[in-house]
Amino acid sequence: MKLRFLLVPLAVFSLAVGSYADCSKNEILKLIDKGFSKTEIDEICGKSEGKKEESKWFTPIYKLFTWKEAKQICRDNGGRLPTIEELKEVVVDCGGINTTSSDKDWKNITDKNIVNKVYQSAYKNKGFSSNGYWSSSTFKGEEDDVWVVIFLHGIVVGSRKDNTTYVRCVRDGQ
Repeated sequence: MKLRFLLVPLAVFSLAVGSYADCSKNEILKLIDKGFSKTEIDEICGKSEGKKEESKWFTPIYKLFTWKEAKQICRDNGGRLPTIEELKEVVVDCGGINTTSSDKDWKNITDKNIVNKVYQSAYKNKGFSSNGYWSSSTFKGEEDDVWVVIFLHGIVVGSRKDNTTYVRCVRDGQ
């Protein structure tokens, strides 16, 4: 009896694996082993809803990395870290508003982004989580600091390269 209950979820899972844009079958299995729910896997792996075109964005591994590690991971997987402009474009394309903590009204803008259901859903549908993501763009010309976008808030912040955050890579020509 136990075997039958095990086979059904595996069969359902194997049918669903092909519908993820940004994760291989092995990456999805690792997420399942780590206890991620189907909703979290959909968010992490960019549920493609049957799309045939390949996204310019991809997530090689879903965990925290330093900037140097993130840059290398993108290179190793045939991509590059996005510029801050590319990350900010995702916020705007999803219906959010970009801001920085130096903007006069930044708190009101981030509050609006947080309650904007269209924005919150759209960036997740593009495979981003509410966390921060590395860019390749330096912060104020300083060698050790780069820009990061935190999607929950739509805020652009500076971060030390030795901090850890998430990475999505870009494929050129997509």
